[in-house]
Amino acid sequence: MNDGDLATFKDTLQASYKWINLPPLGVTTNLFPWICWNLWTTKNLLAFENRTLCPQEVILKATRASKEWDVAQPCNRPNPISPITQRHAAETPSPTTFCNTDASWKSDTKAVGLGWIFTDNEGQEITRGSSAQSHVSSALMAEALAIREALIHASSLNPTKICLRIGSQALVRAITTGRRPSDLFGVLSDVDSLAFSPTSPFAFCRFVYISRVFNGSADSLAKASLSLYLGLRP
Repeated sequence: MNDGDLATFKDTLQASYKWINLPPLGVTTNLFPWICWNLWTTKNLLAFENRTLCPQEVILKATRASKEWDVAQPCNRPNPISPITQRHAAETPSPTTFCNTDASWKSDTKAVGLGWIFTDNEGQEITRGSSAQSHVSSALMAEALAIREALIHASSLNPTKICLRIGSQALVRAITTGRRPSDLFGVLSDVDSLAFSPTSPFAFCRFVYISRVFNGSADSLAKASLSLYLGLRP
């Protein structure tokens, strides 16, 4: 995005609805309006009460306000399948879009390549995606980021039913039981919101384990993304 594309505050506000929050915030809603509001109230604190807040406190207040607002909103959109039914579904309905995800993480650089591939019921590829990130703390965090990126991509494809195949049994358990490790809490909260919340774009979303032996294409895609990313870094 070029600075020239955002000539006014209105332009920036409209563009902000397409931005993605980075982990580990645990929110998928647009934070920009909340940050602006808290900057305004922080300015008033300084002007009228001679009190100051550090940037971290402003972001924390904005994040909390966003979460409180989301919780307070009525659920007007009915889901054909309840979140509990989706989370523990024993069978995958047809037709369903399948998505294989994987991540390639380097412990020395903390960089990761992410890859995901969408297929139909017949195994024919629909589309694929990849990305890379830095400052990723662990291989498990890398896998979780791949899942989140795949769900964000899937939401733009408009499938109503999706099944994600993941190469980590620990992540499948964490997602299906809702018991999130503290270091993955933010990213898995995003995953939960995208997959199971009343505002989820999916009527059905399932997560299953897949052996790496059968996940070679997604693995190769993730490794290629990481190699390209590391090659472009200064």
